[in-house]
Amino acid sequence: MVEVFTHTSPSRRLIPVKVCSVSEIRRLDEAASKTGVGSIPLMEEAASAVYTVILREYGVEGRRFTVVAGTGNNGGDALAVARRLHSAGGIVEAFVIGDPGRMSDAAGFNHRVLSAMGVPVATVSSEEGLTALEKSLRWADIVVSGLIGVGLRGEVSGLHRRVIELVNSSGKPVVSIDIPSGVDGDTGLVKGVAVKSSVTVALGLLKYGNLLYPGYDYAGKLYVSTLSYPRSLIDSVTGEVNTPIPIPERPRWGHKGVFGKLLAVAGSRYYYGAPYYVASSFLKTGGGYARLAAPKGVIPFIASRAPQVVYVPLEETAEGSIAYGNLEKILSLIEEHGIDIVVLGPGTSLNRETQELLRSLVEALDKPVIIDGDGLTAVSENPGLLRKRKAPTILTPHPAEFARLTGKPLAEVQGNPVEHVRKACVELGSYIVYKTAHSLICYPNGYIYVNMTGNPGMAKAGSGDVLAGVIAGLYGVGLRDPGAALRMGVLVHGLAGDLAAEEIGEDGVTPDTLMEHLPKAVRILRENPGYVREKYLPKEV
Repeated sequence: MVEVFTHTSPSRRLIPVKVCSVSEIRRLDEAASKTGVGSIPLMEEAASAVYTVILREYGVEGRRFTVVAGTGNNGGDALAVARRLHSAGGIVEAFVIGDPGRMSDAAGFNHRVLSAMGVPVATVSSEEGLTALEKSLRWADIVVSGLIGVGLRGEVSGLHRRVIELVNSSGKPVVSIDIPSGVDGDTGLVKGVAVKSSVTVALGLLKYGNLLYPGYDYAGKLYVSTLSYPRSLIDSVTGEVNTPIPIPERPRWGHKGVFGKLLAVAGSRYYYGAPYYVASSFLKTGGGYARLAAPKGVIPFIASRAPQVVYVPLEETAEGSIAYGNLEKILSLIEEHGIDIVVLGPGTSLNRETQELLRSLVEALDKPVIIDGDGLTAVSENPGLLRKRKAPTILTPHPAEFARLTGKPLAEVQGNPVEHVRKACVELGSYIVYKTAHSLICYPNGYIYVNMTGNPGMAKAGSGDVLAGVIAGLYGVGLRDPGAALRMGVLVHGLAGDLAAEEIGEDGVTPDTLMEHLPKAVRILRENPGYVREKYLPKEV
């Protein structure tokens, strides 16, 4: 949530920072037009927002602006911005790329008004006409780009590609309107070439392409301006930015059982780190009682690093993984000790017997379960087990694991992760975090959150095991809504990675340094959630 002040009351309230697909923003535009808020009023609001950001970031009076406009509504926004800049003392040259006769009605209106005001508006309809634009780009202090918005279809080619290449090679600050031209509004993928922006002003609502990589990397400093959509329409959008949820206070009289009891079924002969990271990160996050059920041969080595964990030695297969014969022992232990949440799969190996054990546990457990690593491989052979579960299920796949889980080609998943993740959550009746840069968190009803914390230094073996422990830890300290525990687990995990990177550099971030910074990340979330909103959320205008 973002803190905002309403005009009608001095009291503060929290509203979601919504994120939408291209089809959703089109639906909002169409519905808004039926209330009388049509394209031209929305374009005026958009122009005011972009103008305000330019004034804030660069100043306007006496500055030279080259405005690049396409023939759609994104171009109309750019021409309306050009008018505002001209009126405020900016020196403006505008270029329409393509045939002005094919402009949308609202864009054509702004083209006529701008021309009538005496602002130079040139038409570039072929590559031969690029010379004047190239000269203007050298002359300009700032470039305003409204070439292609969310109406992008297919790869950018021909004249539009050449224009983007000229803008990028100009070396000038670029303000992009709504989304950098060339970035897909649903996926963040670059369609051949895209404008490398200094500032982007998202209009109406954020689009997934504003936040997902690589599109986010092309945005520069990101602003968002909520246009005059009816609030009921905004509330109907099924995505938002992952923002802080208050963590319950630790009771002064609490004992270890009050702060959650974890059982992690993890580890095998060749995977000592995964079980260690899961159990230890649970405690580092604030969890009270960590039990680790692992092959008896590996426990002495893990215990030498983590004596604070309670160990459950299990019988082994010939390969040193957990034998199927431990099934009843694990189920009885969960009942006898009042385990609150179970983590299944980290480092358990792909041994057939162990994989069958994991599937049996998924089917038999009536506790919240986090399935990670080799556990995801196990349930991928029979995803129907997940649909049958009555207790909450949290899945933590990276893209390849997700593709295996859903039976979809990896390239297809990466081509539109939002829709694939949403569909999988609904079909499997599970919570899913799709682990990537700006991870996607989805609920069983299909509602999606985009997480903004984290950095590339975290892309190392063991980081996902820490995440599983963090989610369980936050569930243990009182976020007993599994969705809330998942959301804050992903946020805290990324924040700890960012804190570590600030201290030692991204290259030095390891699962151990992640764990070292978990307490500080949780403390920030408890005491200063505004830090997260200020650091990671787009600025409002």
